[in-house]
Amino acid sequence: MRRLTLVLVCCVFPLATASPQQRSVSLAEAIELAVRADPTVVQAQGTARSAGATLRSTWGEFLPRISSNASYGKSFSSLPSRTDPLTGEVISGNVTTGSLSMGGSAQLDLFTGFRRGADLSNARAGIADADASLSDLRAQSALRTSNQFIQTLQSADLVRVQLEAIRRAEDKLAIANAKLATRAATIADSLGAVVDVARARATLLTQQRNLTEAEATLARYIGLEGRVSAVADSSLFATLPIVDTAALMTEAMARSPAVLRAEARVRAGRANVGIYKSSYWPSLLLSASTSVNGSSQSSYDLSSTRGFNLGLSWSLFNGFARERNLVQAHATLDYAIATAADERRRVGASLTTQLAALSIAEQRIALTAQSLDAARASARVQAERYRLGSIGIVELNLAQDALSNAEVDAINARYEYLRARAQIEAILGRRL
Repeated sequence: MRRLTLVLVCCVFPLATASPQQRSVSLAEAIELAVRADPTVVQAQGTARSAGATLRSTWGEFLPRISSNASYGKSFSSLPSRTDPLTGEVISGNVTTGSLSMGGSAQLDLFTGFRRGADLSNARAGIADADASLSDLRAQSALRTSNQFIQTLQSADLVRVQLEAIRRAEDKLAIANAKLATRAATIADSLGAVVDVARARATLLTQQRNLTEAEATLARYIGLEGRVSAVADSSLFATLPIVDTAALMTEAMARSPAVLRAEARVRAGRANVGIYKSSYWPSLLLSASTSVNGSSQSSYDLSSTRGFNLGLSWSLFNGFARERNLVQAHATLDYAIATAADERRRVGASLTTQLAALSIAEQRIALTAQSLDAARASARVQAERYRLGSIGIVELNLAQDALSNAEVDAINARYEYLRARAQIEAILGRRL
């Protein structure tokens, strides 16, 4: 009766039912979908297009500005009738007059104090900044998606580990019940085994909840609804030997999207200084115009007018506004230079840290694998010894807890390696 009671108590904790069929993606597919769905990347793509249009508009400043106009109108006047003194004919006072005008004009900046060249440099720096920002945001989107993909895989592995822990706990309960039937063990062993099974299943519920959250978040990142499971390909967990760390550091200093973005802002700051300096120079403007006019009174016999003008303007003093703008531009440039230098240091420190983390994680993978093999062997031996009655349930619990911890440590070590590798890829802006 006691054994039947224990079995019934154990069965009140059923395992969660399997989730319905859902979409699965690989890491490469997840990153590709996430880049398309990420609002910040979409915005950066629009900014890059706008920067290209700005450069084209800046080139247009070297071309003449051309405009044309045309108009036609009628005017009406109502006056008293009058008599022609020569012919005596009565002339009506209601007069309708039509007018026609057409013309065109063109203006060309001959000299702008080197402002157009500075504008061109600023526009090119804007394109470099936009492209670097887009690359950086793509890398950050890939990193965020990779981390979520890794979290999803890790949660799924932890669920599988917990299911194995439940199986071991149920085996221990079965042995305890069998020994209780033969009076080779006390009721305390069976009750303790029931508690272990219930605790393992409660932990499984938490792990399943974490898996659901991870899969739902992954689905959101890649622009889908519901849950999306992660599928690991054969190359995902392959360790990559990184021999030449100096070459990676040199590449990061030269090609990291964050560094390129900071350097583009330095170039833009220098161009802004040139733009404000141009206000100290005179500007030279050439303009030309032509027009034709006619009216109904002359039977629309068109008369033409042409002209051109060469103008020079020079702002000699504007209340120190130029000096203020130039000081502000130099301050912005100094800040951009300091930021670029700090960004290089940050990238170097981050790459150094992640390379060390990658090496440590690789060593941890080997160490936890050895520990897991030993823990599995120990748990098998202790389970057999408990079944034979040479040890108590306390020793078996210790061995099984050590095995569960070893399994979790092995999983964490594998995914720490993947996270470190994803961080390095985000710094470099490319896959390793």
